[in-house]
Amino acid sequence: MAETADLAEQALSAKEQGLIEVIKLLQHPEDLSRLADITAEYESRHRSAKATLSAMVQSQVEATRLGVDLLERAHRHIVKLQAALDRIDKLCAECSDLVHHHDKIKLLALTHGNVKKVLSEIEDIVDLPYRADHCWELLQADDANLVPAFEALVLLTGTAENAKQAWQRNNKSAAEVSELAAYLARVDEVMVRFERLLLDEHLRLPNLITLAQDRPTLLVDCVRVMELQELLDAEYRRVKMGAVPQRRYKDRFFAGLLKDAEGRFKPLLKIAKACNKPNMIISYDTNGDRIVSEQRDYLGGLVKLTRLVDGQEEVVDDPEELQHIEIIQEEVFDEATYLDELLNGLYDMTDELAAVYDYAVPCFPPSYDIFNRCFQTYHVQFAVVVDVMGHGAADSMSTAGALRVMDWVQKYMETLRNLGVDEELVRLPPSPLADPDSLPGMVVLMESYVKRMEDTVTRWYTNILDADLNSAPKQRPDGTLCTLGATDFFRILNEQIAIITDLNEHGEIMLQTAKTALRIMTGFQDAQKEILGGYSREGGRKGLGLEMAVAFINNNVHCHDQSLEFAEDVGKQLKKEYRDQLDVETVCRGFLEVAKVATFRSVVMMFNDTGMSGVLKGLYGTGPGDTYLSGRITATLIATLRDYYSDFKTWVTPSFLKRVAEATLEELVRRAVNMFAVAPPQASEPLSARMEADVSDFTAYFEAYLGTKAGDRLRKHMAVLGDLRELLVADSPETFALAYSKLLSYNDKAFTPELVAKVTGSCRSDLTKKQISEISSQCRDLWKQHEAAAKAAAKEAGGASAAADKSDGWWFGWGKKG
Repeated sequence: MAETADLAEQALSAKEQGLIEVIKLLQHPEDLSRLADITAEYESRHRSAKATLSAMVQSQVEATRLGVDLLERAHRHIVKLQAALDRIDKLCAECSDLVHHHDKIKLLALTHGNVKKVLSEIEDIVDLPYRADHCWELLQADDANLVPAFEALVLLTGTAENAKQAWQRNNKSAAEVSELAAYLARVDEVMVRFERLLLDEHLRLPNLITLAQDRPTLLVDCVRVMELQELLDAEYRRVKMGAVPQRRYKDRFFAGLLKDAEGRFKPLLKIAKACNKPNMIISYDTNGDRIVSEQRDYLGGLVKLTRLVDGQEEVVDDPEELQHIEIIQEEVFDEATYLDELLNGLYDMTDELAAVYDYAVPCFPPSYDIFNRCFQTYHVQFAVVVDVMGHGAADSMSTAGALRVMDWVQKYMETLRNLGVDEELVRLPPSPLADPDSLPGMVVLMESYVKRMEDTVTRWYTNILDADLNSAPKQRPDGTLCTLGATDFFRILNEQIAIITDLNEHGEIMLQTAKTALRIMTGFQDAQKEILGGYSREGGRKGLGLEMAVAFINNNVHCHDQSLEFAEDVGKQLKKEYRDQLDVETVCRGFLEVAKVATFRSVVMMFNDTGMSGVLKGLYGTGPGDTYLSGRITATLIATLRDYYSDFKTWVTPSFLKRVAEATLEELVRRAVNMFAVAPPQASEPLSARMEADVSDFTAYFEAYLGTKAGDRLRKHMAVLGDLRELLVADSPETFALAYSKLLSYNDKAFTPELVAKVTGSCRSDLTKKQISEISSQCRDLWKQHEAAAKAAAKEAGGASAAADKSDGWWFGWGKKG
């Protein structure tokens, strides 16, 4: 009756409490509008509470049933023990009067004590399943109980293990052992479930990162459990308890990390292998217009579609027109979609690695070195994916696609640097799955990109040069001639460098791009030399005008300045250890060499002009009515030069005008020597005086352009004309031989022993046969010596050139220090 009244009171109290709650919810008139929501919420809570209660009742029923079974077993054993005790008591009663049997009574008492101890231990064994279930319930109630639950389970497993070993030592029957195993199995089951929760859920890689971010305390508890188990395993090994299983949580955790990481990268590796395989379906109509979208009715008929016509979207909804539209579907490979999927996955893995550093590392002891373990595993997997992708896509990937891959690589490497990874470990390692004899996939991709860039820019500058040659040179505000090609050329090169700069890459990719840019500059220089006729003074491109040749001079002087700025900018972008690998100065000087070629080409064109060449033919002429001895030829020649230089002073960049003047002087002397060698003049006092006057006249003219600082070069060229005169006026074999030796060093092709014979035989009537013989002998010896020295020098130069060619070249070693 009291229990019934108590239940009634509880029901009344609950009803009153519920009424109070309803009043609280309906204190204001406007709360009535929420009555439906409150009712729905009540029903939801009621269903939830009912379900929860049902689950709890079911759980309690199962636990009760299990407890009843165990109690029944325990009861049977207790009844047996109780019967044994009753018998012992009877025997004790019978022996109580047998005081003289003291030894038997003492043994009986000891037996009684041991039986009680055994009974207590059996009660502990019987209680093991309940205590194991309690540990699991403790974990289910709150994960914060992880460590206490583990410690309790360790004690229970220790008790169970001791019981097993004791039972086995007593050689119990199989039936008795199986009866005992029923009590101990529950402990093992709970321990297995605990390990599954710890190692297969909490400490699996994705869940580990989630725990580190959201529940770091729980992750610390998991680590604490691993440490405790490591201490237990070490203790078992120390005392040589081989029968006790070592759980090795730490080793199993590390093995799980490796397995999880490889599993996380398998989808990305599958995507990487699918390069160039169809990854999307595109719809077209019979006219080849792409279908953007389509709508169909329930029978599958078209009711509306949108298509691209000449780049514009066109909507078709006319039923008659739709009936005549046939849609063709085609499977295609879309690089952008492929790279989106692959690179987004790689970015996710990079973020995952960063999350390990930011959140998981603080939860682990330093001895676990958890970040480096994850980094090394991820790093290798990244290399595998990139290697597969590089080998599969290098030949077909677009420039934009290659740049996207490079961008990811640089961002990944920068992330590693920010995470404190050593610089020598930042590079992608060789893939363990790749052929060791082949280049890494990233190297193949980078070489393909660099080669494509080189080919593209080469085509561009070839088109630029063709465009320059097909139009007249432009005149700058200062009057100098130029074409637009030089400016466009360096604009294109700077754009290529800017692309790599935008990747924030200052290492090997920038280095190889810069090296490629230098090769392109060299190619640009060679192309201009080919247009100008190479180094041949008589060659050249047919139809090339003097103004265009001068424009090439100015272009390359400007290119030289641009190349220096380019080299300086690239040097700032490159890391210090890479700067010394660029031969910038040689390439930059190459533009000045092209300017020199253009200068000589301009000078040759000037001297090949009909008026100029006609005047030159009169040099050293001594025939009747000849104007050379009167000085008119020299005066006309200087006047013609003055006319040309009135244009050169306007057309040529002022800083290069001296070089043009020096080239003109050199060409003038060269042609004068040729005129002398072809037809040596008859020696005479008037000719000697005129030739001496030529030296003075030419010196006076060219000093105005070369200046006093260039006096040595001017005297060097004028000395050649002086040596020509010396051949005609030398009064001794020694003096003649000295002049010949100097001229031989200047032009060994023109001043052969045959020329000496011609001069001494027909031009020097004042020489005796003995003098002629002596002069010929000395000059022949000088010529032979000069020839032998020239051959030796040519052989040595050829060997040095071959060695230089053999050592030249570059190899782009991605993942290796160059």
